[in-house]
Formats: sequence, C-alpha cells, structure tokens
Amino acid sequence: MKQVYADYNATYPCSDQHLDTVTRVIRKCQGNPSSIHSFGRDAKLLLEQSRSQVAALFGAPRQNVFFTSGATEANNLALHSSIANAKAMMIQTLPHVVITEGEHPSILAPVEAMVASQSLQCDFAKLTPSGRVDIEDLLQLIRPESTFVSFFFVNSETGAIHDIGNLTRQIKSSFPKVHIHVDCVQGLGKLDLTWLHTSEIDSASGSAHKLGGLKGIGCLYHKKPRTISPMIYGGGQEMSMRSGTENMPGLISFGLRAKEIIHSPTWWKPGVKVCTKLYEQIQNTKGIYIHGDFKTSTQTTLNLHFEDLSVEKVMLHFDTCGIAISRGSACSSGSSNASRTLLSMGYSEDIAKNSLRISFGADSIPEHADFIATQIQALIEGNT
Repeated sequence: MKQVYADYNATYPCSDQHLDTVTRVIRKCQGNPSSIHSFGRDAKLLLEQSRSQVAALFGAPRQNVFFTSGATEANNLALHSSIANAKAMMIQTLPHVVITEGEHPSILAPVEAMVASQSLQCDFAKLTPSGRVDIEDLLQLIRPESTFVSFFFVNSETGAIHDIGNLTRQIKSSFPKVHIHVDCVQGLGKLDLTWLHTSEIDSASGSAHKLGGLKGIGCLYHKKPRTISPMIYGGGQEMSMRSGTENMPGLISFGLRAKEIIHSPTWWKPGVKVCTKLYEQIQNTKGIYIHGDFKTSTQTTLNLHFEDLSVEKVMLHFDTCGIAISRGSACSSGSSNASRTLLSMGYSEDIAKNSLRISFGADSIPEHADFIATQIQALIEGNT
C-alpha cells in the first residue's frame, strides 16, 4: 500500500542521516555533564555547543536559551515565571494576562486552570477570518497592570503567520512593562528568527521535533534569564532554571539540526511546492472548503472540511489509503471538541468539529499531492 506522510505539523520525521550522526556523537560522549571528570567535561562541552547552535536560531547568546522537555514545558515555564514575578509585586489584585483564541493547549490549559482556581485573570483576543490575531482587539484587552501577553508565530492548525515583530512594537509602545511571549514552535527553523534577540520580545519557545530533530527536547529563549522562576528544583542544571539531568541525545539532535538549518534555511521549501499544488487542485472542488488565507500562511498547511462528511469518516478513509493527516493540533487531535482556533475565525461549531489538517515538509514530493487529491475526489464522489 502506498504510504504518504502529510502530518509534518505534528512532527517532522528525523532523517536516517541525522539519527546516525546523533548516535555517533553520543557514543563518543556518554558522561554526565554535571560530573567534573573528563567524561563529564566532554559532555558539558557538547551541551554548551548545542545551546549555542540553538541560540543562533534566535540570534541570541547561549546564556539566553534553556533546554526543556519540550515546548509545552517551555510555554508553561514562561507563563509561570511571569505570574510568579507579578504576584511577588502585587498585594491585592490578581495578575492579568492576554492570550489569543488560537493558542496551543500548552498555553491555554495552564491559563484556564489558574483562572478556574481564581489565581489569575485572563482575556482572550479574537482571530480574524484569515487566522491571524485581531490586533485592535488584542490592544484593547491589555491593561496597564497586565503581566503577560502570548501569541503564536505560526498557527499549528492553519499555518497562519503573525508579524510578531510589528505586533510586539505596537504593544510595547503602549505597554512597555508587559512580558511578551511568542510560541515559535511551528516557525522556528523555517522562518527567519535570527532578529528576535534584538527585538522587544521577552521570551519564546521552540521544539526539536518540529524541525526534524528528536522528540522530547525543547527550549525556552528568555531575554532576562535571571527573572525566571523555576518550576522544577533539584540539582541546579540549566543554570538552576530547570533542574534534572540533561537529555543529551535530544539536545545534541536539536543543536545539530539548528546548525544545519542556519546553513540551509530553505530546507523545508519542498513542502511549499507540494502543498501549493494540492491547494490549486482542490480549491475549486465542490464540497471542499479550505479555511483561512493560504497566501498569508506558511503555504505548507491546509485546514479544511468536507461538506456533509464527518471528520471521522474522512480520517478513516485517508488512513485506510495510507495517508497520514490529523485533526488540528497534534496535542488535541484525539479530542472531539471543536477547534477553538476555527471558532474564533468565525466558523460554526459543526465545522470546527469536523475539520482536518494536511501538512507537508522537506520530504514531500509532488506525487503526494496528486495521490491525496485523488482520494479527496473519491470521497466526494462516494458521497454523492
């Protein structure tokens, strides 16, 4: 059976060459980076080399980047630190944050949990029909006492891109003290972020497995690392910002991919060619509705629904044909809840529950678009 992987937004598969390189490097260096003997020093050198390589993606010094178990932890750490610092200065009022309706669950869930426990106030900024944040709505929601504002660089469900540099400047011009965090997971390594350290963005998250590295390793960029309030205490690793023995295979993988990407920034562009081809093949197909504005997205992602077809039936058909796709964010793709992103973009709850995501990457080929288009047509014809 033909196998087509079209779920790159969920995870970017590692190449065999990358896995071989990581294995070769880790075999030569198996010490604990906290140990003071030569094995430990060699591991520590590799760790800091990887940190420098990942920091280069943000255009930042290595001391501004911390390794985490993934972007979920990085997002939680940024939020937790900002709220902890605010609470230390506030006596009576609760900290106030503003996030967009299209945020990843790793931002939405902790915010909602703190709101439910009455330890936080939050306002949610709407998205436009294109999938971008409604800037006027966002600016109106921020207060002089607001602590934390978070928005995505690239939306994981639709591929919509925010002009995060311009958005940050607008916010900081009116609210210079608010902490601005950007979830850069879907954009890091694909779109240029080497200017980020010189911007007014305060923190940003990234993940290795979204750019062809190993799973289980992420990072937090922070402009003022001394203000980070740890969530995990212990042996004082990661400059005491995130204790626990470091994931050496993961961070080596992250560093290697970062180095490769800096030298080959267009590595992901084959996905644009394939996705554009599929878009052109199906955009005028009766019974298919594509969400958002493809032209202002990464053009590697299609979010769509079928008229009169449940997402379960569509997913089953694609899986039977050997095509890997998903429903929205990978972290919630098993949920039958309506997509909060699509609801905020103005789609009905029925559409938001029955939409799927097709995403392409470096190893995608034009034949993949052809095969998926053929199966889409088969689904529509079978439903008429």
